[in-house]
Amino acid sequence: MVSAQLTLESLNTVETSVETWIDFCTVSLQSDFYRLTLQKTGSIERAAALTLLNNYISTFSPSERERLERDAEFFYGYARGFIEELAPFRYNKSGYDPGVRSAFMSKIKALLRAQKNPDGSYKDKERYIFVETIVRICSSLDFIIKVHDDYKEFLFRELPQFRTAPNLK
Repeated sequence: MVSAQLTLESLNTVETSVETWIDFCTVSLQSDFYRLTLQKTGSIERAAALTLLNNYISTFSPSERERLERDAEFFYGYARGFIEELAPFRYNKSGYDPGVRSAFMSKIKALLRAQKNPDGSYKDKERYIFVETIVRICSSLDFIIKVHDDYKEFLFRELPQFRTAPNLK
């Protein structure tokens, strides 16, 4: 039987997760990689997804990072593990704690609402998109795999063309 009561430990886990996401988004927004990617793609959504993945991959050792960038199967293993770690917060056929899920979803909704004005306009559109994208990355294995495919395309095909084009740095 699954308990619907939220323990202090569960609440702390939810709070810590959301705070970590906010910090990760803030660091990503301020990164050189984001500025470069935004300049080259012209898309906040795409640049946010690529930057969040780049910063996640940057947490690994150089040899693991290289393999994560190039080897889709290797990346899939890490992505699957990452998504499964968050299973207690999402719907999961094998079970989840409804209290934890409810608290987590409430925090995410509040975080997204905090990025908008009462009239629905964005306070900071880039920050909103980063928060929305990190939620998607942490919620869907299919999404993170699609971002990884796009990341490889950008890193190994698009970015080198920008660097070698005349008058572009």
